[in-house]
Amino acid sequence: MRSTIIITSLIFLMAISLTNYTQAIQTEIGEGIFIFVQTTVRNSDGQLIAYLESSKFTDLDLGALGTFLDFESSRGDDPIVTIEGREYEVIRRVQSKVFSSEDLVASTILSDNFQGNIIQLARFAHDGYSVSPGDTLDSMWTFIRPVS
Repeated sequence: MRSTIIITSLIFLMAISLTNYTQAIQTEIGEGIFIFVQTTVRNSDGQLIAYLESSKFTDLDLGALGTFLDFESSRGDDPIVTIEGREYEVIRRVQSKVFSSEDLVASTILSDNFQGNIIQLARFAHDGYSVSPGDTLDSMWTFIRPVS
């Protein structure tokens, strides 16, 4: 009886893990929008603690992300590039943070303030890194989307 409960619990946990894995969205150039994030974490002395990058995301809100990119694009200072004969807009933005307490960070999140509410646009889940007060994080988000 006890082994049946343990096996059933393990199967349930594996199913949850596989479900979360399949919900990650791999972005690719030419398929609507390509998203790429590079995250660096440095200690208070400027030494590199962690470097992470990904083009695979969970919790991707394409509608809100489109609105965010339309606003960012309205600045008019983002380059247009040609890839395989098609024109694409390249929007690059950096988010920075200085940590004031010890923490374990297990995801890199892009969010936006819309009408006073914080909306999560994209999330890159990873194994994580530990931070201490004074550590800094810079996430460079790159978006490549077709010019319409």
